[in-house]
Amino acid sequence: MLFFRPSQRGFFPLISFLVLLHLSISLHAQRRDLVVMKNGDQLSGELKKLENGILYFKPPYVTDSIQLDWLQVESVQSSAVYQVVLKNGEHLIGSISKLPQDKSPGTDFQLKEGTRDVRTAAQDVVDIKSEKQNFWRQLTGSIDFGYDFTSGNTQTSFNSDASANYLSRNWAAGASFTSSFSGQSSGSETNLLELQGVGERYLGKNYSLLGLSDFLHSSQQDLQLRTTLGGGYSRYFIRTNENRLFWVAGAVYNRETFVSAAGRPTDDNVEGLLGGNYVLMKFNLYNLQSQLLLFPGISDAGRIRATTKTTFAVKLSNNFYTNVSFWDNFDSRPPINAKKNELGISSGLGWSF
Repeated sequence: MLFFRPSQRGFFPLISFLVLLHLSISLHAQRRDLVVMKNGDQLSGELKKLENGILYFKPPYVTDSIQLDWLQVESVQSSAVYQVVLKNGEHLIGSISKLPQDKSPGTDFQLKEGTRDVRTAAQDVVDIKSEKQNFWRQLTGSIDFGYDFTSGNTQTSFNSDASANYLSRNWAAGASFTSSFSGQSSGSETNLLELQGVGERYLGKNYSLLGLSDFLHSSQQDLQLRTTLGGGYSRYFIRTNENRLFWVAGAVYNRETFVSAAGRPTDDNVEGLLGGNYVLMKFNLYNLQSQLLLFPGISDAGRIRATTKTTFAVKLSNNFYTNVSFWDNFDSRPPINAKKNELGISSGLGWSF
């Protein structure tokens, strides 16, 4: 039987490396941010993020983050680096701190970005997110599913939604996928598949350039595939911890391929783009998101398309939620025998990350 016996010369460097590695991991794990509440409570642990007016903070003795009302936080001390979004649209990266309001009224939130020192009111801070080490850890998003079955007519329906978003200092990007299937025994079946991508380049304050791509398949509107590519200029009218409202104006290129039964092969059009998005967030209880996009025809004058979706979600424990959504796709000039509207209402259970 052979035994491996490391040489003394190679053994001690290996032990030294393992000890240093253990110490570095321990030091990282022992990072202690400090939060003091207005009632005097002090918490030591790791500051995770500020979202929808909630400060997520994880002490070492709990398994998940606790949720604190940002307006009830007296002071914060942290040496970590964060991405911060202010009410006026500024996107900043640096270490943060919050001072007692009576000691620094109107400038109680501070961010250090290199040699720059930014001071503002804590109530004007909309988002705080940890600056992660790689692209994948910086992603946020959600996924949900819904299913219904009726035994009387053996009707079934299935819907799902998934989204992912990435935020950086100068730009943001997001993608979402929606699917809906329904049918019944010895009856017709319908299906809808939609993939949407959005990119945003910040111009400063609350202005940005917006890029949009959308790919839609709809059996009810005889659409094999509708490809929409374009963008425009957008601006936030409201950006707070509870409300966000922005509009966009621009133009898109639209290519439609219809099923053979529709009697129309392929159409290529240039359309205008007008739209808006509103989000209402109420602490950690619920949120409402509504989007409306209008596409008035330019090359096909007189035609108007519209897409809208409104979702109401109620938070549950451990990042789970339940929601109800209403969506509608409208076309003022659909193919012959196709419907102008394809609308639906769905509900489901989801999880966010």
